Amino acid sequence: MADVTLNDILVKLEGLSVKQDLMMTKLDELSKISDQHWKRINEIETKLALLEQRQPPRVHVSVWILATIAVLGFIASFVTFVTK
Repeated sequence: MADVTLNDILVKLEGLSVKQDLMMTKLDELSKISDQHWKRINEIETKLALLEQRQPPRVHVSVWILATIAVLGFIASFVTFVTK
């Protein structure tokens, strides 16, 4: 086994330092991209909220069914009244 010199250790440390610098650069790029995505998400959420405010309130299906039954009942009673 060969003896490890101080120079060998310094060369390895320099290599680790270069890798760390590259990782930090990549992390900064990813952070910028992430910030852009969050801004876009906020814009989309704001537009969605505005669209939801503009939309008229929805009527539940059961209301339509009850209204239909009431109209049919009215028509049936009217026809019964007229034919008597």
